[in-house]
Amino acid sequence: MNRFICTLVMVCLSLGAWADGWSISGKVVDSGTKEPIPMAGVRVMKPDSTFITGDATSELGIFIIKPEKGGKMIVKITSVGYKTVYHDITLDRQHKSAALGTILMEPDVVALKGATITATAAKVEVKGDTFVYNASAYRVPEGAYLESLVEKLPGAVVDDDGNITINGKKVTQIRLDGKDFFKGDKSVAMKNLPADIVERIQAYEKKSDYTEMTGIDDGNEETVIDLRLKKKLKRAWFSNIDLSLGNKHRYADQLFATGNTENSRISFYGNLNNVNSRGFRGGGPGFRGGGNGLTAVKRGGASGFWNNGLREREGGFFQIGGGVNFRYTGTDNTTSSNSESFLTNNSSSFSNRAGKNIGSSNSFDADLNIQWNPDSLTQVRFRPSVSFSRSESHSSSLSATFNSDPYEKVDSPLDSIFHSLTEPLDIPAELRPIAVNRNRRTSYSRSNSSRVGGELNIMRRLSRSGRNISLRASGNYSDSNNRSYSLSDIYYYQNNQRRRINNQYQDRPSNNWDYSMRLSYTEPLLVKGLYLNTSYEYQHKYQDQNRNLYQLDSLDGYGRNGETPRYPLGYLPSGDSLLLAKSIENSRYATYHDDIHTANVGLRFVNKMFNLSAGVQMQPQRTKLDYQKNQLDTVVVRNVFKLAPNVRLRYNISKESRLELNYRGNSSQPSMTDLLDITDTSDPLNITMGNPGLKPSWTNNLDASYSNYWRTSQSAVRLRANYSNTQNSISSAVTYDEQTGVRTTRPENINGNWDAGMFALFSTSFGDESPFSFFTVTDYRYANSVGYMSVGNNSSSKNTMRTSTISERARGSVRLGLFELGLNGSVNYQHSRSTLQSQADLDTYTFAYGGNVQYTTSFGFSITTDLGMNSRRGYDDASMNTNELIWNAQLSQTLFKNKAATISLQFFDILHRQSNISRTINAQMRSDSRSNSINSYFMLHFICRLNILGGQDGRIHSDRPHRGDGFEPPFRGGGDGPRNFGRPPGNIEVRSR
Repeated sequence: MNRFICTLVMVCLSLGAWADGWSISGKVVDSGTKEPIPMAGVRVMKPDSTFITGDATSELGIFIIKPEKGGKMIVKITSVGYKTVYHDITLDRQHKSAALGTILMEPDVVALKGATITATAAKVEVKGDTFVYNASAYRVPEGAYLESLVEKLPGAVVDDDGNITINGKKVTQIRLDGKDFFKGDKSVAMKNLPADIVERIQAYEKKSDYTEMTGIDDGNEETVIDLRLKKKLKRAWFSNIDLSLGNKHRYADQLFATGNTENSRISFYGNLNNVNSRGFRGGGPGFRGGGNGLTAVKRGGASGFWNNGLREREGGFFQIGGGVNFRYTGTDNTTSSNSESFLTNNSSSFSNRAGKNIGSSNSFDADLNIQWNPDSLTQVRFRPSVSFSRSESHSSSLSATFNSDPYEKVDSPLDSIFHSLTEPLDIPAELRPIAVNRNRRTSYSRSNSSRVGGELNIMRRLSRSGRNISLRASGNYSDSNNRSYSLSDIYYYQNNQRRRINNQYQDRPSNNWDYSMRLSYTEPLLVKGLYLNTSYEYQHKYQDQNRNLYQLDSLDGYGRNGETPRYPLGYLPSGDSLLLAKSIENSRYATYHDDIHTANVGLRFVNKMFNLSAGVQMQPQRTKLDYQKNQLDTVVVRNVFKLAPNVRLRYNISKESRLELNYRGNSSQPSMTDLLDITDTSDPLNITMGNPGLKPSWTNNLDASYSNYWRTSQSAVRLRANYSNTQNSISSAVTYDEQTGVRTTRPENINGNWDAGMFALFSTSFGDESPFSFFTVTDYRYANSVGYMSVGNNSSSKNTMRTSTISERARGSVRLGLFELGLNGSVNYQHSRSTLQSQADLDTYTFAYGGNVQYTTSFGFSITTDLGMNSRRGYDDASMNTNELIWNAQLSQTLFKNKAATISLQFFDILHRQSNISRTINAQMRSDSRSNSINSYFMLHFICRLNILGGQDGRIHSDRPHRGDGFEPPFRGGGDGPRNFGRPPGNIEVRSR
């Protein structure tokens, strides 16, 4: 019956297409399960195998191809792990369409005779605004997690902190089969999902829930990665257990389990590691490092959803989902840095710092996502959430400030100036003329916070033509408290030499709540595809943010008059004495009430080629501040009007090509406290002031992008350009005291801050039959950064720092049977020029080059290794201009009959050459820093994977075809797997007539 219905559908589609000319249609399904096969490659060729046209099947396995001419043709159908299918057809005047009906594809279990060439799978395809990556085309080390796979995607970058950018845009969440996965927490997916359970990776711009429900573009799009599991796992329980043991007391244990049905999923994860969540990536050279500092993590959670099986827009549809997470993090960070602050008169201030921080944090969060459709025209969504956190931190540091470059006098400035902790004048004679101050500081803090909130969305479609109305209500409440202790031992060297003890205790309670209501309406206009979008929102926000500061050094035994404190850090005096130490000058009490009205009006025009929207957001806002500090006790009321126009154009040039233009303007206001004429001296070396004369700022953002995909050569290109400028941007004007090293900052409006950038990606697999692949990414950015600086009582000088940054990354690979070789390289060059100081001009660059090799034997043993040179040039500190030859390797062996387990041995930084160095630069300063990290160690892993109820095999690889020699990657269309150039030999040819 099902086959009859599918055939009937194909016939109807073919009849519908007949009026337009020649057509070929069909539905491709698995011969065993009868499930549709999406993304199968369909090629139409002449009898001599000359390519005519082609396409890929839809999610339902359906294809419709319209050749320009008739005649005798061959239809060739290929897909991951299936035998190639051929159909001979003839299109003429009597038979202008060919309905092939349901096409059965059999798993490919036949080993080719003689030598074969293994081609790479189609690595990337472009469908509208979606980049689709075929996971099987990217070979990763045995037992690798999603992070290793994402790093190999063309245009993707994963930094040490786990931040992902793809095609020049920052990824904000990761989804699983189109559904929320741990509330989009990227780290859960990146660190816990095994790479080989993923069939496809989609990267696209996801609209907000509000836009999806109403059609009103609120501008809150997110770049997301959507993982598509292998079909076998969509109805199975799958678990992955990874136990490990390393030298230097390193460990990285993980557990992940998920159960899937057609209408539900539940997932669990847990991991313990003290290697900064670092895994073996096998991708070659690059400045990845082991993360900043030493980190131990213990975390776990659960996430899932269930629905009643109806379609999402069908009346009666109900779905509930959510998740819980808990996390413990312990950190041990050691850092050292040297920086230069650009002053006036072609002079600079130099500072050096070394510090250590030991901290811990605990957090818990839970959320629900409930969706219900009372009928086919009404949709209700409710999202409640709750979270708790607690943290603790201990830190100590040594820092010093100089009036000229101390490296010209001594090799190690900090060691020299802190030669004696108790005798500050016991320093080298070379440093005495230029030393400004030194500071030995210790601190301790602990904090806790809680939050509860919820959001309700109700949408009602009033007609099939696009008319709808929606209501959104939300509310949040949060409470937090931070208590901190600090002790600074400061010595000033210039003129009035003296010692200053700054011993403080701070209590910062905070209480916040808000609620909002939004009503939206969409009206279709007379022109087809033209809609009017309107919305109104009211929001009220309350914030109670206080700071109670106690100057303990005003009491005996706590550092009074520069004496050495007798009481340890964190020891508080009695209640009465504590009140006597309260700093009236720097304690403050602030309560905010905000009433915000937001109105949106926009037009949207949609057809097959264009999607054009234009609108404006108008936001009157009233803020009331009740503020007390020192002698100031005031109530300030501010009324402002914000305007934010936006225009977006999407032009679909073809099915594979798209052009997009975006403009958004936005105004922003200075904070209420920045507008007060107040001075904060709680940090004696860094004083802050307010500025009642601040003006609102205005920012323009313009973005343009173009993407195209050529199916025959499996090539993709993406071009992107963006520009942003801010008028009346708020900058910190810094006044520097050369005698004490004290910096006084005051917010000031300034013009001239703007930046622009260009991004280009090209990826190719050189055609359907090629074992080679290549991609390159070029990124150029220019930043015009403006700031103020003054010395002593001199007037402020305006400094403009013009910084150009260009980076190039390229990677190529060849896959021949069980062997894969990759070569890659990158270069990053930064060119900075200052209008105020020539000594601030900098030219630094980093470059890396190397390669990686992966080889798998017939008995399940594999070796993966990468070797690369990482180099830095242009740093003032010669020790930072390094050449680091980094070598990593992994050996692995599959175990048991079904290969359900793997044992692997990983070696990181075998040559002990890696370091962590970074540079920051803007109009006011540049800073070079290094930190401790985990670089060189080895680790033994035992990985066990169970596939329950999902088939006969326990190993995920088992749903891929295996050749007689043990292992062969899957292929799709022009993908991995045994291939011969031209038509296949008769012993595996499958024809349907």
